[in-house]
Amino acid sequence: MRQQYYSSSIRSMAADGAEKLSISMPLKLARAARKHAGRRGLSSFIARAVARELEREALGQFLDELDAALGPVPSEELDRVRRAWPKR
Repeated sequence: MRQQYYSSSIRSMAADGAEKLSISMPLKLARAARKHAGRRGLSSFIARAVARELEREALGQFLDELDAALGPVPSEELDRVRRAWPKR
């Protein structure tokens, strides 16, 4: 069974309590994260980032399941969508 994670569910996750973690990351990344998080706090910023990553992975798995069940999206359809939504 696939678990779903949604970044909007951070508040409900907070109701479950918190676990203190110790993580390591490259120095420049840590400094950038602290600067970006600002007054919101680093823990909240990292929790939202992890939730978003879990959501992206769950979406990727779902898309893989759709491809397996329905086949890949036809190239003509992909071309049509790319023309309608060009890269910025």
